[in-house]
Amino acid sequence: MHRLPTCSFIFSLLCAMPGLLAAEVEIRRDVEFTKVAGESLHLDMWLQPGMSNPAVIYVHGGGFTGGDKQQIETGFKPIFELLLPAGFSVVSVNYRVAPKHRFPAAPKDVQTAIVWLKDQSKTLRIDPDRLALMGDSAGGMIVSYAGARPTAQSRVAAVVSFFGEHDFALRVSEDPCAVDGRTIPRPKGGCISGGMAAFLGFRELETPAQQRILDDASVVHHVYRGMPRYLLLHGTRDYGVPIEQSHSMQQAMQRVGADCQLVPIVGGGHGIGGWTAPHQTHYKQRVIDWLLQALGKTTP
Repeated sequence: MHRLPTCSFIFSLLCAMPGLLAAEVEIRRDVEFTKVAGESLHLDMWLQPGMSNPAVIYVHGGGFTGGDKQQIETGFKPIFELLLPAGFSVVSVNYRVAPKHRFPAAPKDVQTAIVWLKDQSKTLRIDPDRLALMGDSAGGMIVSYAGARPTAQSRVAAVVSFFGEHDFALRVSEDPCAVDGRTIPRPKGGCISGGMAAFLGFRELETPAQQRILDDASVVHHVYRGMPRYLLLHGTRDYGVPIEQSHSMQQAMQRVGADCQLVPIVGGGHGIGGWTAPHQTHYKQRVIDWLLQALGKTTP
């Protein structure tokens, strides 16, 4: 049975063996995994040696309208630099962004990437039954949705969402409205940020058709017993996406008997780059511990 290294070994390896790690991990960049209406989508991969490795599929943030797979090596570096020493292969995925491509284009692209990775799993040396989705901000919503509504071929074992939006109906009802790092009185038509408007296709909630889109995009409406395990991480002082979004998701999953853990970062804002206080940095080991448990054993 293949087991991943213990956490104490992980962090000592990270400090003491960076050269060996760099030599062993195979890096493949800008690999096309699909083409949609002439638009090519690419991913980057860091592949572990050996066979049947667990893999983490990262989906970047960017307010649904921007961002790039390279974000894993910049804004998301505090987690990325721990995943390879822990024994995980890592894949960073690009997706079509709004406003040109509205919901559900982005989660569908991520699901397409999952299917591609499973089809290529032998040559990539990854275990198709030990895949985890991980994303932050807009990427946190996208992985949450893709994990909850998989196709037969795109199911994953686990989902890690950093400060993602899971309940758009709750977002619209906020008053005051937390958006773009500040709070404002709820505007006419609801609390809808610019990125959310571009993603959903409307700036004010006014029609039954818009309500259907809002409900469909809200992951809390798609939870079920037997869905993948979820880990949510969220700052308690997040004025871009309030922590109530993660509370709503955890409560919805718990109501149906699904496994969801929430790690609140006391005083944390929107973005892991600011989670540097001594009482906040515990989230790093919490993520690695959770992934080791979720993906650490070969599926029978």
